[in-house]
Amino acid sequence: MPKSRDEVCQLMDKLLLHSLELMEQEVRLKTTIEAVTNDGQLDLAHTRFTKGAHSVSAVQLPTEDYRDFSALNSLTEDRDELGQVQLSLDNHPVDKETGHIDPIRWFGILIPATLQSARTKFGRALEYVVECGNVQIQLRNVLLNYGALKRLK
Repeated sequence: MPKSRDEVCQLMDKLLLHSLELMEQEVRLKTTIEAVTNDGQLDLAHTRFTKGAHSVSAVQLPTEDYRDFSALNSLTEDRDELGQVQLSLDNHPVDKETGHIDPIRWFGILIPATLQSARTKFGRALEYVVECGNVQIQLRNVLLNYGALKRLK
């Protein structure tokens, strides 16, 4: 803990600067998420246009009577040595026995390149979302520490 008022003020200044850096990083990540998601949506639209509206539509999606399946990606929370929460994305291999299926196979065996590209882009967007969540957790912790120092001052 800081001993003097000057040390507290210097630490508060450093925390505020760090919070501004984290806010800038968060905005950058959200902008990237938006751009990658838009690119993925354009690839889906291109696939639908080239394959036809009936080849790539909600008809291929599972209905209520479809057997349950598990996601290929799942979010886990870990704690670092300081007890801070850290989010990570776990990728599961395709395995019908465990219920991990590849949803792109709902659209046939010969998958258009634009549909595979859309899947890749949405996967990257998911990774950016997890990274953005970690930045938000860090920002919250920095602001909590700043508030504690403000009360101490």
